[in-house]
Amino acid sequence: MSRYTYSAVIACILAILTAGPASAKPGQADFTPSNTAHRYNGDHGIFTADAVYDPANPRLFWSLRLSDSVRAIVQGPMSCGAHVEGKRGYGDHHPSIPADYQWYSVVPNLQLDTQYRLVANCAFTATNGHTTAPGRVDYSLVFTLHSR
Repeated sequence: MSRYTYSAVIACILAILTAGPASAKPGQADFTPSNTAHRYNGDHGIFTADAVYDPANPRLFWSLRLSDSVRAIVQGPMSCGAHVEGKRGYGDHHPSIPADYQWYSVVPNLQLDTQYRLVANCAFTATNGHTTAPGRVDYSLVFTLHSR
């Protein structure tokens, strides 16, 4: 494999997830008390989010599972982490998880009518069957739990 082909393969390994149904702006979810679910089925994985409108603790449950095609190029464990911009104290980090891990988490004590941004990523060693290189999946979701 030539050096230039190797560079092209490495560029193709980088997987970037965006979220949102076709009718919504990618990477955005506007939850309401009557619309509490969000799902993204993409080439690189499935992301779900469910808002819970508990007056004592409004929260967001979310999950991410990488697609078969991404899991196929992951060699060894992944390091995954998430935080929410606008929400102090929330973080979910896993330094060594398998590619088939069903990642799930809960963002507690959210404020209604406040915009947040969930940022999640997994870093791993990727292989194309001939060579390895750093790989990464990034996901970002801007979301609001609207009061009405």
